[in-house]
Amino acid sequence: MTPDDDSQAYYWAKDPYWTEALAAFMHARQSGAKTITLDVEAILASVFQGDGPAYRLLHAMASVKTHEGLDGHRGAPRLVLALLQRLQELDG
Repeated sequence: MTPDDDSQAYYWAKDPYWTEALAAFMHARQSGAKTITLDVEAILASVFQGDGPAYRLLHAMASVKTHEGLDGHRGAPRLVLALLQRLQELDG
């Protein structure tokens, strides 16, 4: 399921874009990684693209509110970590 699908049905935790990035981030952390390097030019080149990380994050965060309710929002911090991984993967 992608963000283009029905907004009520989309849930970030079922989207490989986020789940694979989160798994890669956690693997790097468990392997001892302590830093992240970001290519600012690559980020600027992708940030305004409709299918880029900013707009994908918008849909993912909306799904946190829809599917996790106001009690926990446990997905929000995990999405930030996954976003960092995706931004690190961008190459200019």
